[in-house]
Amino acid sequence: MSRQITQPVNQVRLTNVAVVRMNKHGKRFEIACYRNKIINYRQGTETDLSEVLQTDRVFTNVSKGQFANKSDLQKAFQTKDEESICKIILLEGQVQISDLEREAQYENMSREIATMICTKCVNPTSCRPYTQLQIRNAMKDAEFVVHPTKNVKQQFLDCVKLLKKKGVIEIERAKMELGVFLLLLSDEDHDITDLLHDKRNECIKQLREAGVTHFAKEEEQKQHQLETQIIFQIDPSLYRAVDSTMKDIINKNERVNLTIRLEIIKQVVTMEGDAQMDHEIERKEKVKIIDHEVSQQRIQQQQQQSKEESDADGANEDGIAATTRDIENVAIVSDDEVDKNSDTDDLENSMSAKNKKKKKNRAAAAAAAAAAA
Repeated sequence: MSRQITQPVNQVRLTNVAVVRMNKHGKRFEIACYRNKIINYRQGTETDLSEVLQTDRVFTNVSKGQFANKSDLQKAFQTKDEESICKIILLEGQVQISDLEREAQYENMSREIATMICTKCVNPTSCRPYTQLQIRNAMKDAEFVVHPTKNVKQQFLDCVKLLKKKGVIEIERAKMELGVFLLLLSDEDHDITDLLHDKRNECIKQLREAGVTHFAKEEEQKQHQLETQIIFQIDPSLYRAVDSTMKDIINKNERVNLTIRLEIIKQVVTMEGDAQMDHEIERKEKVKIIDHEVSQQRIQQQQQQSKEESDADGANEDGIAATTRDIENVAIVSDDEVDKNSDTDDLENSMSAKNKKKKKNRAAAAAAAAAAA
């Protein structure tokens, strides 16, 4: 008895498939592509359509293997040529990504951001880089959210700003070490030393105006009769300003028998080698002292703030009490005025009564005299 076949032998299982979908004229159209070829085709690095598509057919549902009708293709794309339709969907459609793929993309991008922070940032007190695990934990504590469509470099800068703002770890961008080299082309001039010295001082002055503060010591910089150099460190954000300043200096000295060039000596300046115990102990003690001073300042600020608030509350209470006293005084004065007015009214009433009585008596006496007569 032959063994029963439980599945069709002509079934084609689509593996490593990325579905690109487009909705048009109320219909859904899908094509089956290779995952790692879609981006290359859209960027122009891959031009062979057969290397991108699993099949050159247009589907309404790839997972169920349902093909699109020719009439629907004609209505939506004004053509029945499926190859040209596949190109349109490939360039303008939406790539369907599963949850696992999305999580993998987030993880890869988060790891890439953490790696960039490790290579370009340091601890400001020790000038040593952090490990990737420390950075990943700090990103979680700071609640940094990875954006799948945002540039990695921009997210790296945003993450560093967030870590600084939240104060999760002490971190800053590692300094760049640059050098300005001045070279005289000939020694015909008698005042060579003065010329180099003046140009060097001019470069230093303009670099300070551009924001440079960390210059190397003069004994660490090589100086010769025909050549001198200026070594300094800057924050990477100042590089464009320094480069623009040096270009202006070079343009001004084109006719002078002198060449000036700016070079990057170190892209990232970090502390190298093993840490010495004495230096680490000294550094940690300094950090403790600084932390203690910062905490004392915070306590003083809080005390000052609470004192100001209490003074403000006391002033408000005094103002309320004074207002209450004024209201009471006004009430007392009004009561006195009412009493005075009432006394005046009583006096007037009594005087008018006496006058009426006198008039009445006079009228009675006049009447009696008239009757007697």
